Amino acid sequence: MLGRIFGRKGKDWLETVTPEELEKERLRVDNQIQLLTREIERLEKVKKDLFKQGVGKSEVEKMLIAEKIKDVDAEVKMRLKEYNTLMKQRRALSNLIRLKKWEARLKEEGVWERIKSVAPERLIKALTEVEFSEDAFEKNVDKINEILGTQFTAVEMDESTKEIMKLWEKVEKAELSPEAVEEKLAVKVRKEEAEEEGGEG
Repeated sequence: MLGRIFGRKGKDWLETVTPEELEKERLRVDNQIQLLTREIERLEKVKKDLFKQGVGKSEVEKMLIAEKIKDVDAEVKMRLKEYNTLMKQRRALSNLIRLKKWEARLKEEGVWERIKSVAPERLIKALTEVEFSEDAFEKNVDKINEILGTQFTAVEMDESTKEIMKLWEKVEKAELSPEAVEEKLAVKVRKEEAEEEGGEG
């Protein structure tokens, strides 16, 4: 899918690709992610419906339904692999768009030529594993230098994401109801909005 962009030959491939091409490719990836998300949600519903069907059935019937659930579950896992691949591609595209946006400054820093010299496959792999920040350019240059030095920066999960992940885990373990989580999330969102408004003043 990304071969149209990343499959270009020659060391000037990074300069010939345009931000518009990258944006268009990211939009295509976003559309695929949405379609895949809907398919995963549909399959998860099938699993739940099958589970409900097994309640009160005989052991033999339950065994057959359990096999069907496992089949659907295997399909979900396959779709999740595709989803994770697409998310990595999306991150690489987003980071490439940022690199193109910073191209002039990176040339001033003397970093651009070094970036261009990296093999496309290696650069793309690195860009799936790094997270740039929009505002701190110098820190981003440090991260780019780490990429060029073959030490990839691990993607750090921020605290809000960790909290949401924990809430999901609690619902899945039946420690919290989905309704209770919705309330917690709503409070969290309102709190963040208030902090942003306060920060702007």
